[in-house]
Amino acid sequence: MSPRKKRPAFQRWTKHRKPGDAHTRLSFCASNKISESFYFKLKRQGKGPREIELDGRIIITPEAEADWRRDREAETMAKRSAMTTVTP
Repeated sequence: MSPRKKRPAFQRWTKHRKPGDAHTRLSFCASNKISESFYFKLKRQGKGPREIELDGRIIITPEAEADWRRDREAETMAKRSAMTTVTP
């Protein structure tokens, strides 16, 4: 199976992205080092970032990304503290 090629429009967009710019789904995934399939898995579980739909396009704001990261970090810390308190 051949590796998936990046979409040309996505490649052009990511070259011009600056820190603090809003994300598309693809740039969000690239920025957070997750696959698109994992993004959709998180979304189905209710753990995806907040999205804005504008004229059929999905936008993820920097604030939504920061909140998403903070929530995932809190979730991780809660799991780790639960594991250490249960161990005899």
